Amino acid sequence: MKITISVFWGLAVFIAIVDLLGFWVWKREREEYSGKLYWWLGVVLLGAVPVLEMFIYLFFSLQIRSADVSQFYLWFMVVNIVFAMIYVPKVFFLFYYFVFLLSSRIIQTVKNKRYSKEQTTIRYPKISRNKFLSQLGIIFATAPFVSLLFGMHKGRFNFFTRHQHLNFPNLPSAFDGFKVIQISDIHLGSFASNYHKLEGIVDLINNERADVIFFTGDLVNNFYEETLGWEKVFGQLKAKYGKFSILGNHDYGDYSDWDNPKEKEKNFEGIISAHEKFGFRLLRDQSLALNIEGEEIVVTGVENWGHDPFPRYGDLKKAMKGTENYPFKVLLSHDPDHWDAEVIDQTDFDLMLAGHTHGMQFGIDWKGFKWSPAKYKFKRWDGLYQHKKQYLYVNRGLGFLGMPARIGMPPEITVIHLGKGANSSEPM
Repeated sequence: MKITISVFWGLAVFIAIVDLLGFWVWKREREEYSGKLYWWLGVVLLGAVPVLEMFIYLFFSLQIRSADVSQFYLWFMVVNIVFAMIYVPKVFFLFYYFVFLLSSRIIQTVKNKRYSKEQTTIRYPKISRNKFLSQLGIIFATAPFVSLLFGMHKGRFNFFTRHQHLNFPNLPSAFDGFKVIQISDIHLGSFASNYHKLEGIVDLINNERADVIFFTGDLVNNFYEETLGWEKVFGQLKAKYGKFSILGNHDYGDYSDWDNPKEKEKNFEGIISAHEKFGFRLLRDQSLALNIEGEEIVVTGVENWGHDPFPRYGDLKKAMKGTENYPFKVLLSHDPDHWDAEVIDQTDFDLMLAGHTHGMQFGIDWKGFKWSPAKYKFKRWDGLYQHKKQYLYVNRGLGFLGMPARIGMPPEITVIHLGKGANSSEPM
């Protein structure tokens, strides 16, 4: 409750600052230009919608833990996207205005003092220049609005495969060329019953002819009802040596206040049974061996292990018991923070696969440059990481949560090619 109220007041302060600055800008510009465009801008900046949005957000924040239907999460995502579509363009416009437009006008004023009025009028036509800069600011503010629309309509369903080749000297020869597919963070409740939205990934995955498929947690948002009917989609996924899964922080039903422990347990049992219905072998602090031509590697799956506020159920020592003599080891653990906390320099896992971060569903990945707000929350948030001879791969996830959009961080299917040789990594 305290956290929710704190977020509410933080949101209220943010709205007040943005809208007061917006009013000042609108009033200043309206005095110069009385066109309908500026009247419209003023109505948006000062309208009742932002205030209404704030109280709706508070209502949903207070009620979400007591919600007993997955539909509530969908409504909350609508609230979030509406808020973003109102305020992200405003923030961009204000940034442009104060950094570019005002600085340009200050420079203009200084130059006017240095030259005669006649010279300034000839070199810098005042009206056309101001109109141009102001309208450019509106275009600048429109860009994030369009990006949000694209991320909501197309970006969250723009599934892609990302290939990675990893070599290990201790990989058994029979596993040279072994193909692993990793998927993560499906959050079925966010898709409601739109099964067709994920049917495309079946062909993408099956066309890769994987040896194994690993799912690294967060099957649902909170409720087992979210899994109903999806077996007809995920049951079609095929892998030569099987499909294996683990639980994520959302799979325990911890994000609701249940009337009694039995209801929570029933919900949890439903989520567990869904993995079996989908054809996945769920690993809960367990290890199993994969055998090819008498040679073996071991796969360990641990329950969710995270830093606060995320739950910490996993027992890695229990999970890896009996794996001492296997030459090559893979760990499935939902939260990438687990790698730094308990895996590197403390275990001999060769490869850990994680998800959880979603790449914050927003970022930039272009020609070697990669950035997302996720980097300020997670030390390891997307792609491949290496520490000495150990590797971690963080998958961006297939689904979405909180915001029904993905911008610059499309949903990912990871294809990892294991090879025998000196330790190395190479994107494909």
